[in-house]
Amino acid sequence: MTVPSDARKHSTIQLKNSLRALSDATRLSAAFMLIDALDGHRKTSTVEKWTSELGLFCRTISELLGDRKLNVITLGMYLWYEEIKGPSQVKMLRGALLYWISTGAPGLQAELVTHLQTSSPRPPRGMIAVQNDDPTERPFSTAQVHAILDAVAQLYRDHRFDSQSNFLWRLMISEAARPSQMSLMQFGDFTINRNSDGTVRSVRMMAAMVKQAGVPARSYMTEHRLSHAVAHAFMEHLDYVEKLAGKKPANTWPVFGVQLPNQQGGPAVYDKTGITIAHLILRSRKLIVEAIDDLDATDLFNRRLKHTKLTHLASAGASVDVLAHAGYQTSTISLQRYINLTEESFAEIEALLEDVHIEIASAFAGEVIERSEATFKDPEHRIVAPSLDDDLGACGAVPCSVLASYGCYGCHRFQAFRDGPHEMLEAKLVADQERARAAGLPAQTVQLNERTLANVRHVISIVRERS
Repeated sequence: MTVPSDARKHSTIQLKNSLRALSDATRLSAAFMLIDALDGHRKTSTVEKWTSELGLFCRTISELLGDRKLNVITLGMYLWYEEIKGPSQVKMLRGALLYWISTGAPGLQAELVTHLQTSSPRPPRGMIAVQNDDPTERPFSTAQVHAILDAVAQLYRDHRFDSQSNFLWRLMISEAARPSQMSLMQFGDFTINRNSDGTVRSVRMMAAMVKQAGVPARSYMTEHRLSHAVAHAFMEHLDYVEKLAGKKPANTWPVFGVQLPNQQGGPAVYDKTGITIAHLILRSRKLIVEAIDDLDATDLFNRRLKHTKLTHLASAGASVDVLAHAGYQTSTISLQRYINLTEESFAEIEALLEDVHIEIASAFAGEVIERSEATFKDPEHRIVAPSLDDDLGACGAVPCSVLASYGCYGCHRFQAFRDGPHEMLEAKLVADQERARAAGLPAQTVQLNERTLANVRHVISIVRERS
């Protein structure tokens, strides 16, 4: 069945094939539900996903039952599937079944209907929890991003990528554009600003805000200025399409419409109805990961690239409004799902705040003295090293015994001995950090004593200057 899609092109939904695990009567009931949803009640893309997930569910259950056709979908089937699948898949199946219920069509067990209408869906794991549990979900490091961009550039130079693939990957890496947004892009969404001599000054892009409930995506657009590299990639792709089509692309033509040659060869052609972005990503990313030794195909996907961009922007100090605009978000509430400050991010923040840290370290209000110059020379006022075999210094007032001896380095009453074993304390703090890092503890824990370490090192620097 061919129907108009959200992107103003046609999509094919194979109801008979997708629902082949159902009995004839139940398949007709499910098909009625899906066609009713297409009749102005739900987006075509939503019905496509419902069809795919419902078909997968039915085939999985049917195989467990010895390839028996399903006459009715039961609560037991649903609960079993809910246990083995992820929240996003269960959510999609639940949406299809709830709409099935709303149509009054038969095929669902009464207990299942009651359960779906009276229960809440299982909450998905938070995005940060997913990233922390799965290394392939975590943001890429800056070095990894550079490696990916270098691989894309080399593939383009070697003519293994055409201008369409080059532009697509630069949009995903640099601009964090979603596949659904790219499938909606038309040439009229791009504005080329030129200097008086004709050279390109900038390229601005109007991006559709997808995932807006009840709002057609192209009715809500936001303007974004492309970086120089991405703008250059767009101009080359525009020239490429013009050569294939034999004329300047119309404003309504899809940006991604070049049909690549198949394995049998043949020329590339431009299709005014557009192409499937997901297929282009799957086909082209294989070439990227082949060029990067420590990267697998499963590591390289759009959501991770979006997490990477927003995390790096957050590390650079971008405001929440800037982050929302950069991530095509209509609000700042969901930004927490996309930002996960990695160890590298914390290191970048530390580097940016290095001058501030120096000022903090310089704020050490104690003094470095000879042992004989201590205000109080009795044992009660001595600050003992963690090894208990030497004194780091003495307290110039009434000893508080709080956080000794670590906390003393931040106290104005501390009188550090010039010949005290401060380097030993420094080595212990560094060893504690390395042990915490090796154990996989959060960066906040690893850097817990960072300020104390800075104060200890400041004392050591004073001692060395006097020596």
